Amino acid sequence: MLEQRRWMQLGMLIMAGILLLWGGAAYAEDEFPLRAKHPSIAPITTEELAAAFDQAIVVDSRESVEFKVIHMKGSHNFLVAKMQESDLTGVRPKDGAAPLVFYCNGHTCEKSYDAAEKAVKWGFANVKVYDAGIFVWAKAQPEKTLIFDQPQAAETITTSLISKEKLAEKMLTPEEFIAKAKDANYTVFDIRGTNERKEVPIKLAKLKAMPMDTMVKLLEEKSSAVPTKGLLVLDIVGKQVSWLQYYLEKQGVTDYYFLKGGAAQWKKDGFSETGEK
Repeated sequence: MLEQRRWMQLGMLIMAGILLLWGGAAYAEDEFPLRAKHPSIAPITTEELAAAFDQAIVVDSRESVEFKVIHMKGSHNFLVAKMQESDLTGVRPKDGAAPLVFYCNGHTCEKSYDAAEKAVKWGFANVKVYDAGIFVWAKAQPEKTLIFDQPQAAETITTSLISKEKLAEKMLTPEEFIAKAKDANYTVFDIRGTNERKEVPIKLAKLKAMPMDTMVKLLEEKSSAVPTKGLLVLDIVGKQVSWLQYYLEKQGVTDYYFLKGGAAQWKKDGFSETGEK
């Protein structure tokens, strides 16, 4: 009887271990959800990329406004939607031995995988994706990271990156955003694309429709078309503005706010295009 009980306990321990392993595997899948969607593309870890960094050809698949804010040292910027086969053959032969590594913003950013799929389709060998994203890389490898083309170190990376808390301080609910838009001292900038503006029309007083890259260019040129105070900015879902914040802070603009959740939240909360319930 005692022997049987011991065997039962041992069986329970083994089963618990199996469940723990399954749970760990499930967690890994959840952490990198795009790996299952793109099984033919090999991921590369932070440690592996750091070890191969001097030989690797690294491609940033994001928008140029994001690349300018932060990117891996020595990386090439080819936006996935516009990337051509000639862009890649210009930096590495198709049969090159050096790994061709694509990255974007993080675990759920698909641009890097889409770019890698293109490269494989064009016949490139040794293609990999760094799907941990630029911010994980920056914190792990600050000396191999540039922010506004400035080299970083462990002591500077945390202060150079804008925290979630600082971004949250600038977010206004639709009600708060609309109330502030009625203040004559504020100008509203809609940085969505043409199609997005058609899907959720927003028509407020002193509203300017302006793509983010144009707004960034005007900010850098210190153009009067973008005031240095009294800015309200809205995008699609409240994500693009996190990049714009870097440019605003760099230019010394402090009196600015964003629409939390973007136009999607505006629509969800039931506001009309003029801001009425």
